[in-house]
Amino acid sequence: FNGMVWRLREGRKELDAINETLRVQNEELETLSLTDGLTGLANRRFLVQQLNEEALRFRRTKNEFCVLMADVDHFKQYNDTFGHPAGDEVLKKVARLLQASTREIDCVARYGGEEFCIMLPETDTAGATTLASRICERVAATEFPGQKITLSIGVASLPGNGDTPDAVIAAADEALYQ
Repeated sequence: FNGMVWRLREGRKELDAINETLRVQNEELETLSLTDGLTGLANRRFLVQQLNEEALRFRRTKNEFCVLMADVDHFKQYNDTFGHPAGDEVLKKVARLLQASTREIDCVARYGGEEFCIMLPETDTAGATTLASRICERVAATEFPGQKITLSIGVASLPGNGDTPDAVIAAADEALYQ
């Protein structure tokens, strides 16, 4: 009987250890599914989730929020001139600058390629425009290997530029090219 009890306890310990390992691995998988592998920022999937939540919050509270769409100017030319590893370093450095320039409640994400998107909860267009200018100045003042790097940033708000996250992103993307 004592042997059976001992084996059951040991089996239970093994199961507990396996369950803990699975829990940790599941947390890691969730993080990986929501994070851009190169920059460490949120990825587009996570950004869309956050935008949808913020749009729902807007419907309840009527607190405006803004979206910044940022693009690294002439990035393809930089990649062609200095190589993809150097381009990756530019993206990482820009990502760190964006993260350092925003609040903890803001969502900074790599949208795709050399585009980044920042969701600014409870921020009006004037505040978002000020932040966009500050970010542009900060990136332009930062040293990058080979040549100066600049950003173009478009600003849009919900409800000012649309009533859905997709409409606001499209408006910010359009503003980016202006």
